[in-house]
Amino acid sequence: MDSFTPESAPFFRLYFSAHVPVYFDAMDQLLEYDYETIVTGHMALPGTPEDVATNREYIRDLRAAASEALRTVDMKEASAAAKVPASNKQAEIKVWMDAVTARAAELMLSWEKRLGGTDIFLSDNLNSTAWCVFID
Repeated sequence: MDSFTPESAPFFRLYFSAHVPVYFDAMDQLLEYDYETIVTGHMALPGTPEDVATNREYIRDLRAAASEALRTVDMKEASAAAKVPASNKQAEIKVWMDAVTARAAELMLSWEKRLGGTDIFLSDNLNSTAWCVFID
């Protein structure tokens, strides 16, 4: 299966998930199965249910940080700080989501000792998660 890599943060934008809520649900579903070893996709690395649980915990932290940032970052304030003209609604949304992602990154607990790649993929994964929370 190819929805996580043991001991690693999710790849770019949660593995390019087309529908992020399904990605979140997949971790719960994987933990419902009875298995000792799971072999992941592209990297072909063996993992355990504990690896899946760790990944699920990480993405729950992503979702909590993104949700809090969405609740607290004001679009008009972010747009004004970036000097985006009020007539440019698409730019307002882009600047706002960038500010949401940056704030969510500040809210995230450090995972660097538990999962590799959290430093590299954090912003991309938070951006995907924030859009998911915002839209869904």
